[in-house]
Amino acid sequence: MIALGLDLGGTKIAAAVVRDGQILDRGRLETPQTGFADVLEALVAAARPLLAAHPEVPVVGIGCPGPLDFERGRVRFAPNIAGMEDAPLVAALEERLRLPVVLENDANAAGYAEHRFGAARDLESSMYVTLSTGIGGGVFVGDEVLRGAHGLAGEIGHMVLLPGGPTGGDGHPGTWEALAAGRAIARDASYVFSRPVTTEEAFSLARAGDRHALAIVDQAARFTGLALGNLVKVVDPAGFVLGGGMTAVGEFYLGRVRAALAAALAGYPMVEVRVAEFGGDAGVVGAAAVADHVFGGRAAGGGT
Repeated sequence: MIALGLDLGGTKIAAAVVRDGQILDRGRLETPQTGFADVLEALVAAARPLLAAHPEVPVVGIGCPGPLDFERGRVRFAPNIAGMEDAPLVAALEERLRLPVVLENDANAAGYAEHRFGAARDLESSMYVTLSTGIGGGVFVGDEVLRGAHGLAGEIGHMVLLPGGPTGGDGHPGTWEALAAGRAIARDASYVFSRPVTTEEAFSLARAGDRHALAIVDQAARFTGLALGNLVKVVDPAGFVLGGGMTAVGEFYLGRVRAALAAALAGYPMVEVRVAEFGGDAGVVGAAAVADHVFGGRAAGGGT
């Protein structure tokens, strides 16, 4: 298959021509914060040179933060992109690019890349979990992305793990994201040390043996292991793929997450936990793969 993948983020727009999980050509622009019309122009500006260089590309996929309205091809709102309220993204791009366009949640797109071509390519089912400033994910079975009745499948960071705990970005107390995301670690460390502390510094202090930082890291890992254990009991995936900036810490953190998961699954089969392979390219690769899948292999033409 060959397709154009677009990854719309709060700070950058990535674009790539992708064939069977391999990037053939790419581009990148900053994301405007001046409204939908300017975001659309930037997306078109990122796409057109690649489409001109690869006229065989028949379809376009775009990964976008949400929530999204998949049936109408609209972005309900994008929390980190100004002016993206009820934005008709699919219709506008199709009009400008003259190609079919598929809209997908950005975390789902990244996870689909790992499921089809990356760390989970040998698994029938998998769950992608991004551990970063926030926590999100995606659920994949075979070639399918599980979206749910209202497009909310994969909003795993908003699961409540500790009623009465710190309030999450969705306004509910005690969510996984509020307890264990990068922002939560920085918040807790800043409180403990009575000064601003970044997530990276908190991990560095923990590595150096600071007992306060280590307690914060251990707690975040325990909540993440607990959340993964709960997901196993609900979804029973063949494996997890962990991505996002916190995975860069390596086994110092991921070993703690695996140990917490094993404790949460006492008496249940252990599930394999893998690290994402695509890094920052996962969004464009997955968006292209989703477009190819939705259009039923129409992207198989043109030079394959």
